[in-house]
Amino acid sequence: MSIIFGFLIFISTISTAVLFGLAMHGHWTDKDQSGSFWKPVFVLLAVSGILMINRALIVDGATINEAFLILWVMVSIAMFISMASSRFYKLKYKEKGKFSKISRNAFILGFIIFLLFAFTLPGTNVEEGAAAAESETVEKAKDIAQDNEADPEAEKQVEEERLAAEKEKEEAAKEKAQAEKEEKEKAERKAAEKEKAEKEREEKLAAEKADKEKAEQEKAEKEKAEKEKQEKESAAKDGIAEVELYRVVDGDTVHVLDSDNNTLKLRLLLIDTPETVHPNKPVEPFGPEASARMTELMSNAEELHIEYDEGAETDHYGRHLVYLYADGVNVHEVLLEEGLARVGYIYEQQRYLSEFREKEQYAKDNQLGIWSIPGYVNEGGEGFNSEEEEVAAEAEPEINTEQNVESDSGTSYNFANCTELRTVFPEGVGSDHSAYQPKMDRDKDNWACEN
Repeated sequence: MSIIFGFLIFISTISTAVLFGLAMHGHWTDKDQSGSFWKPVFVLLAVSGILMINRALIVDGATINEAFLILWVMVSIAMFISMASSRFYKLKYKEKGKFSKISRNAFILGFIIFLLFAFTLPGTNVEEGAAAAESETVEKAKDIAQDNEADPEAEKQVEEERLAAEKEKEEAAKEKAQAEKEEKEKAERKAAEKEKAEKEREEKLAAEKADKEKAEQEKAEKEKAEKEKQEKESAAKDGIAEVELYRVVDGDTVHVLDSDNNTLKLRLLLIDTPETVHPNKPVEPFGPEASARMTELMSNAEELHIEYDEGAETDHYGRHLVYLYADGVNVHEVLLEEGLARVGYIYEQQRYLSEFREKEQYAKDNQLGIWSIPGYVNEGGEGFNSEEEEVAAEAEPEINTEQNVESDSGTSYNFANCTELRTVFPEGVGSDHSAYQPKMDRDKDNWACEN
């Protein structure tokens, strides 16, 4: 019987699918005879449902629930085919609602069959299930009561087993809690160790970085010191040395300290400034300005250097004959260009004479400083024409040269000017010579009328 019902259900299902396909095709192509296929489709679907229900009622193991499930699946497939056809038709022909009625009918029919399927599920009758459960509980309780009345020892054993089970449950809970606690402590310990290791690593990296930076800094400082040393040595070889200011005497005389902290008295080469500290002369015009300018240049400079010329480095008074630089600027040229000094020389060192002449000419052309006073600069000789010297020059007596040319011992000289003195002593005289006069020592080096 089951085989017969199965064969008939198969034939009706296939026939329903074929007729549904023909009806859908006719609906797609708008054929008039397409409407004639829909009635057989519903008839065959109803026949398939009846066959499935009869099979569930007659054949053992088959249920009505399965019949409704198969019907619901068939209708759902038909609904999805209709929806897909509607989508494709819309994309192809830009026409909406071609298969919407078929999809709607299939949905309604499928929903009804699904409700029948849900209501025929086993155990859907709640009241019957509850009654059956209650009856089973009552029967079980009666059996337990009868067993307890029959055997008190069994009741005691059951109670002991219950207590033992509860104890085991408590112990299991304690063990679980202990295990969780240990796991938590282990995780915290592991996290602390990781944090400690990370901190130690960071400290190590920081220390290494600091050591590296310190080493690099020390290396840089060492290289800088070596470079400065080499520069100083190179400058010393070239006749240039770094010094520090000790004091400014006047515009062309400065005292400095060398690298060994020794005091050097400097006489600036190729320039002459008006007197300010001469014991036998008044302060000459622009002398204080020259001294102030020199002090300003020396005090504001970060580095001072001196340069020796060829020939003797010192004069007969031990003064160093040098060119002076403040932060790389030649101080001689500054004083000459600003009209605070004139070019003057008595020594053989004349390396920058032409450059100094150009600076002096600039001040002369612009009548700056000493050149702003007519006749002040003694262009025919040395020094400056102060009032005392002019008076002395006007009262020049005639001197018997032969009378003055005698031995230095016990002989007195009274030369009116350097011109007369050089006729007897071409190289000039020192302060210890009887012919020495302070007014003839214009550069205050204790040597009068030197060439």
